[in-house]
Amino acid sequence: MTRRSFARLTASVLAAGVMSATAARLHAQGPPPAPKNPPPPGWIDPRNPPKEDANWNPARTPDGQPNLEGQWGQASDIITYSIEDPELERAGHTAISGQRPMVGRPIIDPIDGKIPYQPWAATFAAFLHEQHLKPSKPEFLDPVSRGFQEGVPRINYQGTLQIQQFPGTVVITYDYHHSYRVIPLDGRPHVGKDIKLWMGDSRGRWEGNTLVVDVANNNGHTWLQIVGGFHSDAFHLVERWTPTAPDHIVYTATIDDAKVYSRPWTLRVDYRRQPVDEQWENAVWEGNRTADLVLGDSKK
Repeated sequence: MTRRSFARLTASVLAAGVMSATAARLHAQGPPPAPKNPPPPGWIDPRNPPKEDANWNPARTPDGQPNLEGQWGQASDIITYSIEDPELERAGHTAISGQRPMVGRPIIDPIDGKIPYQPWAATFAAFLHEQHLKPSKPEFLDPVSRGFQEGVPRINYQGTLQIQQFPGTVVITYDYHHSYRVIPLDGRPHVGKDIKLWMGDSRGRWEGNTLVVDVANNNGHTWLQIVGGFHSDAFHLVERWTPTAPDHIVYTATIDDAKVYSRPWTLRVDYRRQPVDEQWENAVWEGNRTADLVLGDSKK
């Protein structure tokens, strides 16, 4: 969807006059409150992580790369329903399902833990938020709920992942949606600027023990969370994968989109090594009718 299309939708939302309260909530000031619900054992709070050992040095692969290989799962208790206010946004769902509330807030900059939208974009984000429980059109429903790819960085806090390293290449495979990424380390340029991809185009390099991945060529169709978190095709991020202990990786992503956000912003996810020998798929798409159930009469 183009910025012009967003602007037209924004105008209609303003005319309806239904978004002011939600837009204000999306731009609350100050740091977010402490979790209302107890976090899981061993939780690593992205906003208050443990001190890292500056002298720790990881093992190396045969070709000299810092060794990140293995099965990894996020330990930050992040849920894709909302990365801004998971306890509030998912409260109704957890009350019905009986599932444990998840408390992780991965946005570490800005301090309020909110996506820093431009004013027009905040209005549209509020519109998507209002639509997420009963969307008036399929395009106002979370793209993942409609079977599309998660995109980066969302796939990194969706489920578990496996990292494999080869000379000049890092490969990440995900248990969710059969997704994978092949990250060259040889300095090759990104694909042509007019080629837009659901998972973006990744190019990596090593800075000391940190794998730095530049992710460009993203399309404008993925969301960062179920309740919205949209962006345009100018979306760009730089990931940093840093091993800080034998069983711990710190992941940060600095995100920019000059069409939608007022400034760059950063999220953090902590990973722990998973004691498994084989990655299993998360086969949620076999006969999945989630979108049908959510959309209901709006598809008729």
